Amino acid sequence: MIKSSYKSERGVQISLSVCKKMFVTLCFALALFGYTEAKYKSTLGKIDRSTWPYKINSASEFDFASAMEMLVFAQEINRAEQITNVDSLKSYLRLKSVKRESVDNYITFVKKRLVQNFRHIKIDKEQQRVVLGTVNNWSNLLDEANNLEQKLPASMIAWYNQARQFYASYVYEQFRLAALFPRITSEILTLDNTEINGSRFDDKQFLLTFDDGPTVNGGNTDKLISLLKQNGKTGLFFVLGNNLKTRLDKSGTNNVNNLYRDMLVGSHSRVHKAHPRYKNWRQALDYTDSLINSALNRECVYFRPPYGQRNTAIINHLKKDNTQVMLWNIDSQDWNSKIKSAEVSDRVLTLMLVWRKGILLFHDIHSKSRFTLPKLWKDLEGSGVIWMDDIY
Repeated sequence: MIKSSYKSERGVQISLSVCKKMFVTLCFALALFGYTEAKYKSTLGKIDRSTWPYKINSASEFDFASAMEMLVFAQEINRAEQITNVDSLKSYLRLKSVKRESVDNYITFVKKRLVQNFRHIKIDKEQQRVVLGTVNNWSNLLDEANNLEQKLPASMIAWYNQARQFYASYVYEQFRLAALFPRITSEILTLDNTEINGSRFDDKQFLLTFDDGPTVNGGNTDKLISLLKQNGKTGLFFVLGNNLKTRLDKSGTNNVNNLYRDMLVGSHSRVHKAHPRYKNWRQALDYTDSLINSALNRECVYFRPPYGQRNTAIINHLKKDNTQVMLWNIDSQDWNSKIKSAEVSDRVLTLMLVWRKGILLFHDIHSKSRFTLPKLWKDLEGSGVIWMDDIY
């Protein structure tokens, strides 16, 4: 009886010990990420840039704003990196399974990229509202990030609170994509070293890209291209073969040639389906390539997979035709009904400041880009940003 009673008490002690550890772990997780799930419930990164108290009308002002955005982003990356337990990561991302290795690869990429970006920062004394130390590595950058709040002038507090909210949501977006990769591929990581995602561009070089068109004659594609031409800008349009064929049948070859004159054109395949699960993907790719070649007299050298989903078989098929996969690193979310045109512009500008170069994703079948781009161009006038008119 005594021995049995001892075992029973010991079992209770062990259970209590385990429960205590679980409780401590839970409290740590809630303390660390509670604001993300409770206060900031949005899983879509949106920000109000009117809280930024300065114009971005010079290279120095761009660099100051860029440095501030990167430091807040670094805070949130570091915070999310603390979720080391796989079950906790599943809970945070609301997923049944996660690829921890892919999340780690994304974190490594971000750390390297932010440190590289900081090497381009040059701020005139007049714009140096926050004194920054030298950043040579991730440890230096994280030190600056962790000390940022106490250095901020009162004029930047509203922006800082907005930025924390934005990056909490944005990191969630990115971690979720990474956790699904490569089971579900996306722009978050590359599958092959031939894929283009803007990381090899020079600092402050950005490429405008538009998916899913063309629309009917006189529709949004026409209006968008007219806007680009009026402002001396070039876009790369990834056309869907079926949409292009419909436009050709109804409007004729001359109409389509005039439409895309002075613009770049790539393939988005024939239909907007996730190609790794689409049995007719070869025919769909070949159909659109042939249509672009015959109707526009252009060789198709860039392919954007619908939803960014592809596999090695698709990549190898494209290589035979000297075609490269082009992804993106700045998703405007212009297709999303939960984000307004002004919010699209603010989101894109914020991500341009963080990444400092890359490929912007818009959709010419939606009208938001027409209202977003003029504001974006105006806000960045004089900043030194280069809007690319060609690639390689």
